[in-house]
Amino acid sequence: MRLEAWGVALLLTVVCGALVAPQALRAQAFGRVEETKSNVAYFYHARPGEATVQLSVWGTVPRPGVYEVPDTTDLDKLLTMAGGAPMEARVEDRKAPTITVRVYRPGTDGRNQIFESELDRMLRGSPSYPSLQDNDIVVVETVRPKQPFGWRDVLSVLSTLGTLTLLGLRIFTRV
Repeated sequence: MRLEAWGVALLLTVVCGALVAPQALRAQAFGRVEETKSNVAYFYHARPGEATVQLSVWGTVPRPGVYEVPDTTDLDKLLTMAGGAPMEARVEDRKAPTITVRVYRPGTDGRNQIFESELDRMLRGSPSYPSLQDNDIVVVETVRPKQPFGWRDVLSVLSTLGTLTLLGLRIFTRV
C-alpha cells in the first residue's frame, strides 16, 4: 500500500512539473537577454527596473561580450566590468604595449567613431568620456612594441642553421 502511494505521488509531481515548467521558464526572462541568440557572452549588471543600455565590448579585454549596464555607467566602469586592462599591460619587465580605447556609435551613415584615447591618458583623467548609449561598440586594441633582436632570436637562428647543416651532411655524404 505504501509503495502505491509513493508511485501516485511521483506521477503527480512529474505531471505537475511538466505543466508548470513552461510558464516558469517564461517568467524568468528579463531585460533583453532573450534577444541574444548566439554564443557571445552576455553580462547583465543592473538592478531590476533600472534604465539600461546594451553595448558591445570587443578586443583585448579579458571578458569581451555584450553588456547591459545602467545608462549612467561611465566608460571606465564598463572597462572594469570587462576585466580591466589586458594582461600584457601589467608586465613590468619589458616595454608596455600601447592600449587604445575607441567608442563607435551607430549613425545615419554607419558607425561613427566618437571617442579615442590611449589607456594611459584615460587613467590620468585627461579625456572626458562620452556618455554611453544603446548599441555603442567599445573596442580595446593592444599594440605590442617591436622587440629588439635578442639572444633568444640568435639562439633560434643558430639552432635552425645547425639542424639544416646536419641534414645536408647526412643527405650528401654516404658513409
